[in-house]
Amino acid sequence: MGAAGQPASGPLPEIDTLKARIAQDNRRRPDLSIRLAQQALAQASPAPEDRRWLRSQLIQDLVRMRRHDEALAQAQAGRAEARDPKEQLHFDVLALMTLGDAQRNEEVVKRYQGFAAQLRPLARDIQDGAVPMDVANAWRLAGTAMMRLGQLPESIQLLTQALRVFDEHPKAMYETSQTLAAMALVHAKSGHPDQALHMVQRAIDLSEAANERSSLSGYQLGKAYLLGLLGRTDEQQTALLTARTLAQEELMSYDLAVAVTNLADVALQKKDYPAALAYSNEAIPLVEQTGDKESLWVAWINKGTALNRLGQPGGIDWIRKAIAAFAATPGMESNVAEVHGMLAEELAFNHDHERAYEAAMQFKRLTDGVRKAADHKRIAEANAAYEADKRQRQIEALEQEQRHQHRFRWMLALAAAAGLASAVIAGISRYHVKRAYGAMRDMAFSDPLTGLPNRRHLINTIEADLGLARRQRNDARPNPDLVFMMIDIDHFKSVNDVHGHAAGDAVLKQCAAVLQRQLRESDTLVRWGGEEFLVLARQTNVQEVHVLAERLRASIAAHAFSLDDGQELHKTCSIGFAAYPPQDSAGQLADWHDTVSMADQCLYVAKSSGRDLWVGVIAQAEPPGRDGGAVPDLRAGVEDGSIQLRWGEGRQIVWPETGPVGAPS
Repeated sequence: MGAAGQPASGPLPEIDTLKARIAQDNRRRPDLSIRLAQQALAQASPAPEDRRWLRSQLIQDLVRMRRHDEALAQAQAGRAEARDPKEQLHFDVLALMTLGDAQRNEEVVKRYQGFAAQLRPLARDIQDGAVPMDVANAWRLAGTAMMRLGQLPESIQLLTQALRVFDEHPKAMYETSQTLAAMALVHAKSGHPDQALHMVQRAIDLSEAANERSSLSGYQLGKAYLLGLLGRTDEQQTALLTARTLAQEELMSYDLAVAVTNLADVALQKKDYPAALAYSNEAIPLVEQTGDKESLWVAWINKGTALNRLGQPGGIDWIRKAIAAFAATPGMESNVAEVHGMLAEELAFNHDHERAYEAAMQFKRLTDGVRKAADHKRIAEANAAYEADKRQRQIEALEQEQRHQHRFRWMLALAAAAGLASAVIAGISRYHVKRAYGAMRDMAFSDPLTGLPNRRHLINTIEADLGLARRQRNDARPNPDLVFMMIDIDHFKSVNDVHGHAAGDAVLKQCAAVLQRQLRESDTLVRWGGEEFLVLARQTNVQEVHVLAERLRASIAAHAFSLDDGQELHKTCSIGFAAYPPQDSAGQLADWHDTVSMADQCLYVAKSSGRDLWVGVIAQAEPPGRDGGAVPDLRAGVEDGSIQLRWGEGRQIVWPETGPVGAPS
């Protein structure tokens, strides 16, 4: 390679020999391929079809070397040389591939929308057998970018269309596995980790059958992430070790950094602090090479925690160093708050209670600030979504009247608006490797102890559930309610005080497993904080959800909690629930935080009534004179008749610091 990245001078072999040498080059480090292709394209001699092949291969090799700007320039040059619309689309999609690998997802979607309308006619070109595959690859690339941006309905639509095409082509194992992996993340983000795990395992099986090893480390990272969500820590560790080995073999530096960083995290969960320290020390230089600053700071936290738990000096300093780095970066406020919580825990472990208290208070102040800012943003977004829903229903009614097609008109309107009748091309190299699971590097959406989704996960995925619940209520559909159920382990503090924090951790992990077994696949169990869990029960009926509440209560009461020292404990739980949207929200957009607050008030009443009890709001009407901005007071609502409660059979409820209330009707 000469100066300024130019290929070395010298005579070129014949084109067929040249193409063979490029095809046989080491795809892990395709330096020779890049030099030969650049040198050939600098000359005018190759025929148009050979220039297209050379430039396409060059783009893929440049992407493999993460030289994204050069790859985009080559895609633009190829488009300018294109002889017909098919070739233009070929290089358009190679540009999508490049942008997607660089995680420039907004640009992927924007470019896709720019040529999406041209794709349907090309998809009907049965004379060219490559066109259906090209179309499906376009859907796959755009759907993957939309998934990363949180546009889940649009993403699953495109990915499903792509998968249908790939299923008809037995040799398309690489493309099929890539699509399955992207669909797995959609299901994970939608709160369905079991479905996601099934899909990512299919991707692994297909890749192994086709000996397509280039993406296997990324798929194993995805599998590890999902196993973590499901609380299967030992299997998660095995998947991470497999990903680490594959990444080393395939020279996948980013995947290797992700695998080792998360091995440190799993070791911390398992309280294997020597292993956590070793993995952290291994991860830090690997992550530094990738340039991923946020993952580097996570590695610092892991190292600091491991050092602190081993009684070695410097652990708290590493955690403070991470806090300073997060605090200096705009948009990291929630991370700063979360790490302050970790700092408080480590200081308490050191019996430095004064500083632990200061860190805990800072955690609370920062968390409240983040929540307040997020509330303002969600209110604005929710109002916009409500107006969009209202307009959509008006459109549906008009179309229903005009065309007499009752059930599927909204799907046609959505397809026309989003340009989903589309797709296009690119002979994507079997050896092209995408950047491994961007979502994998951010474990902040799962609770490290139980593996459950955490509060942040719920906040980031709740809007789709709220919109569906509003539509079901407005359309008077059966089971229209979205029920929030707060669960608190009774007298949990005594477990830590008497048996130690390791016993408390064991109880929480077993609680998560016991509760999860009682839920439907469509429900989501969230670690809310401390000894509190939250169940999000979708498409249910609040008049009947007490059956689920009783099942959850009884399952905890019946379970024998096993401690590491062989002892068994028996615990109970208290539960409060309420439904979204409340019946009084027909004329305004309800705030789901109010529903959580009502469930929390019910939980408090269950506690004051002797614990081991569920209490829930089963009807709620607008009380006279209520301030529209205020959260309803549970007791006041019961007394003025605007709120109706139900609670465990044979029990009485007692308001805090007051006497009993009459038996439920």
